[in-house]
Amino acid sequence: MGQKEHFYTREFYESAGLEPFLEHINQYLAHQRPIPVSKTGIEQNGHDILFTFSNSLMQSFTQNLNPMKKPYEVALKYGFRGYSRGGRNGIFYLRKSDASLLKAIPSLVEAHVEVIQDDLDISKDGLDALKNVKIVWHNPSGERIVGVYNQTNHRILFLDFAHY
Repeated sequence: MGQKEHFYTREFYESAGLEPFLEHINQYLAHQRPIPVSKTGIEQNGHDILFTFSNSLMQSFTQNLNPMKKPYEVALKYGFRGYSRGGRNGIFYLRKSDASLLKAIPSLVEAHVEVIQDDLDISKDGLDALKNVKIVWHNPSGERIVGVYNQTNHRILFLDFAHY
């Protein structure tokens, strides 16, 4: 019998660290386990939100953890916070003023369309309903991790890094 999968939460991270998540990523990339799914909250209503990472971002975790560690911690700890008012960490909607981040989204969606459809459980016709999101952490370089959010089932797929 296969091992029971669980969600990676802030509480689990705080007690067990990053190692179990990294081990799961390695097993996923070796086609031995399903994709690792993390769970955090939505600030406004306490709803759970599930998030995953594209294969390229998961490979970043295994090849050079440094760029991934802080955004992952921030996404778990602060959760989804709606629209950014500046100076706060967490997962936020992209705004029109995030022009260079927004510019990166269409080609990332195109490159990951099958994964997005599977992971977010959405048809190709429904892609326009997805909301663009970013993980914000203290990073003066202007680098952010961007992704797409299916508000219907409260799932996010983070696609890749983008820059302001």
